[in-house]
Amino acid sequence: MKTVKITILGDILAIDYCSTSLYDEDNDFYNNYYLTCGWDRLESLKVDDGEENLIKRKGKYVKTKEFFHEKMGPESDHPLPVEVHARTYCNVEIEYNIELEDDEEFDIKKVQLLKSIEFDTTELPYFIVADYILYDGKKVKTEDTSDFCPEEKCHDEGELTEFVDRDY
Repeated sequence: MKTVKITILGDILAIDYCSTSLYDEDNDFYNNYYLTCGWDRLESLKVDDGEENLIKRKGKYVKTKEFFHEKMGPESDHPLPVEVHARTYCNVEIEYNIELEDDEEFDIKKVQLLKSIEFDTTELPYFIVADYILYDGKKVKTEDTSDFCPEEKCHDEGELTEFVDRDY
């Protein structure tokens, strides 16, 4: 096996969310929230510490309606309505390690980012997932997005109450 390291630089939108149905006298938002991160701005994508910015050579975005529905839909751990806290972190580098077979050649076109469809939620349109990338259709997760603590930076608060119901 060989490892190919993908490093993406940009601004991260960290979103903490918690279903209001989980609140009680002893548990509030901070006792129950989940975290997901997305790219608010993409600056560069580099392979194996290379200098060349390959962001325009990666594969096409994979558009999905399911991303937020799986996290906040009726069958999820955090069904709507959810309280949402959002923070932006600028100039963040995130690394993703792709495992390839020894004889397998890396193909930049197989690197794809998952993007929510237009106005899946009116509050978070065009969310580009940072928690993982896709390589050849398989998820490649990162641990780099798990350290964005909700108490460490000012954030915007709101409530997500419904998904936009459109035919796509």
